[in-house]
Amino acid sequence: MLTEIHKKRGEGQVKKICNWFIHNASMQKKLIISYIILVSIPLCILGIHSFSAANQNLLDQTEVTMDNNLHRMCQEADAIFQRETDFTKYLAYNLEFRQTLEGNAYNGSEIAQSLNKTVEPVFWYFITSDENLKMIKIVTPYTETDIGSFLESAEPYENTVWYKKHEKDFNTEWTVEEDGKLYATRTILDTATTSRRIGVLRAEFYLNRILEPFDTMDYLDNGIVIKDGNGQVIYTKKIADEQMEQKIEAYIGENPEDASVLNKEYILKEASMEKVDWKIYYFIDRNTISEQIYSIIFSTIIVVLICVGLTLVVIGVLSRVIGQRILQLRDQAERIANGDLQNPCHTTDTDEVGMVTNSLGRMTVQLDSMINEVYKMEIEKKESELRALQAQMNPHFLYNCLSGIKWKALRKGDDDISDITGLLAKFYRTALNNGQQITTVSSELENIRAYIEIQKKMHEEPFEVEYRIDESGLECCMPNFLLQPLVENAMKHGIDYMEEPDTGKIIVEFCRKPEQLVFSIYNNGPLIELEMVEKLLNEQGKGYGIHNIKERLELYYGALGSLEVKVTDAKYTCFTVKMPDTLQKENPK
Repeated sequence: MLTEIHKKRGEGQVKKICNWFIHNASMQKKLIISYIILVSIPLCILGIHSFSAANQNLLDQTEVTMDNNLHRMCQEADAIFQRETDFTKYLAYNLEFRQTLEGNAYNGSEIAQSLNKTVEPVFWYFITSDENLKMIKIVTPYTETDIGSFLESAEPYENTVWYKKHEKDFNTEWTVEEDGKLYATRTILDTATTSRRIGVLRAEFYLNRILEPFDTMDYLDNGIVIKDGNGQVIYTKKIADEQMEQKIEAYIGENPEDASVLNKEYILKEASMEKVDWKIYYFIDRNTISEQIYSIIFSTIIVVLICVGLTLVVIGVLSRVIGQRILQLRDQAERIANGDLQNPCHTTDTDEVGMVTNSLGRMTVQLDSMINEVYKMEIEKKESELRALQAQMNPHFLYNCLSGIKWKALRKGDDDISDITGLLAKFYRTALNNGQQITTVSSELENIRAYIEIQKKMHEEPFEVEYRIDESGLECCMPNFLLQPLVENAMKHGIDYMEEPDTGKIIVEFCRKPEQLVFSIYNNGPLIELEMVEKLLNEQGKGYGIHNIKERLELYYGALGSLEVKVTDAKYTCFTVKMPDTLQKENPK
């Protein structure tokens, strides 16, 4: 009974709090509480999850790094063992030495003389040149006393394990004796049958140099234990935590077959070397891994707390005024919606609310002046088209063409007159376009071809022309007589200034891209200067020039039309016109 009463009271309290928050709480309190609920709690959950994920990722990455390190260390050590094994094999197969032992058995003076001439120089060379090699001994039953620096009698070693082993085993054997010395032994066979033992080569190596790849590993606080084939520990690299190291050594000793199993306290990896019967145990304390992210987590928490505190302060300040400003903005929007365009709203505030308020004010002004702006744009368009039409009938150009025809006829008396006249007729036919301002790409390119051919016949110095035309866009529409000034500019300021013996070249390029037409006019004349580019694009010249092309593009296409100038890597000046493929042909009047 009491439980039900307490349950109903609790539900009532929750309902009361919700009603207060929704209907009665101030804007400031709503923002603060909402921020705590919607940001702080998910942030804490995200932090816990991030810590767990980061810790696991770090452990996984550590395991991968350990595997790579262990593989690399084994490879480096195996390479050293392989090289030294090859040396011992080479020394054991020394033919002159073997023949000396067989031919001068128990003749100490003859053996000593032969060793002094042929063998000892080779052995001393290997000892002095190999930093890992400490000593070489030849143990043989063919002498009863030690001879020279390298030859010893086999009598003291007849009962040793390694000497007995080489009665049947002819391969190189690596052993670490109880005194910690590393030896490589190999059977020396007779020269006649290569199956009878005449001695054993025994080379001592510096163990610390052989194991240098393991000794130089400094990844975190890592430990390394190396055991030979008999289970004898021949190398140990200790870690800071002695108790942990004792646990590792006990674990390896008790569970040699399961040494790669991961423990809760450490990560242990095992590998076997290929060239020697050794096992390597590579381990790292897990705590040293996790400690790396503690500092990151601590710093993150501090930053988050500071950000949360600052945000609460900012919300407390802003919430006092934001409600009133929103109400004012609503009143202004309603007045504009009712058609009051004569009193545009304005504020000096620059935040989002202020930006919306000023945008509404600017919209009011723009709506009021829209009709006038449309009429003005149409007038400017007609004026620009009139200037273009006047440029088509450029008397200066016509005079030059006719003058060229005259003087060519007087000087040569050939048929070039008809050619130039025909090209001139084609040029003005395409330029005038029956009085229409919209033409096709094909017609525009035909106009350019005619112009260029006229210039080629009138120029004393020849120049080259290359056309790169995308046939797929020839039927698209564009403003008439738009590209000829670019070609004329390439002639006047490029080809005409070429120095002998260089040959001028003009490239006319057109390609159709998705919903866009792109024209490029290249010339290899003197490179245009940046100041000249700005002047051409932004200043009105004496006639129909580059600036007029830019104006026409803006009138027809707005921001979608553009005129660009650049210098290519091949040292060509390039004018590029870009426009949408949206124009349609005009209806004939």
